[in-house]
Amino acid sequence: MKDYKAEIMYESQGKTPAGDPFMTVKQARGYYQYAERGGQDSIAFILFDANVQKFALILESKPPMDERMQEEVKMTTAFGGSIDMGDDVTYKEICQTEVKEESGYVVPLENIFDCGKTLVSTQMSQLCNGFLVDVTGIEKTEIAEYETKDKNDEFNGNEVRWLDASEVMENNDWKSIWIMAKAISSGVMK
Repeated sequence: MKDYKAEIMYESQGKTPAGDPFMTVKQARGYYQYAERGGQDSIAFILFDANVQKFALILESKPPMDERMQEEVKMTTAFGGSIDMGDDVTYKEICQTEVKEESGYVVPLENIFDCGKTLVSTQMSQLCNGFLVDVTGIEKTEIAEYETKDKNDEFNGNEVRWLDASEVMENNDWKSIWIMAKAISSGVMK
């Protein structure tokens, strides 16, 4: 039987809550290098309100782009979160928690629709689990992370943006486009 174990080239000093390195670089087959994020997989979600036919995404800071552009960069993207809450919690339950934290909406599990999984990048081992969250008729009742009173650097200037389908497509965030397309093709959205 062939051994598919990759060699660890680098592990970050910073650790996840579970104690894993935040980032590991591995090499496979003697030449192929890729990154592995702590917690490995993630979720992404967008909100949908059928009453106004709009999708909510988050405008937030993207530090990797700061270095590339040599200025602070904020991008409007799907909401996201790590899958690091333990083995006894489903991805839908993780999404439910992230929705409350990141957008301030409290939604029942039946309003969260699984849109499948995809590889984040060919240079990452991480899978992204996508969800469409129906907030039709639900009022925002919680204070989201980006609305915290101390306005710490991590959330300063972040905001939720409501876009129609054409604006989501023009925005060019692959995760929100992928989730929207999967929701339409699966019949979750009409």
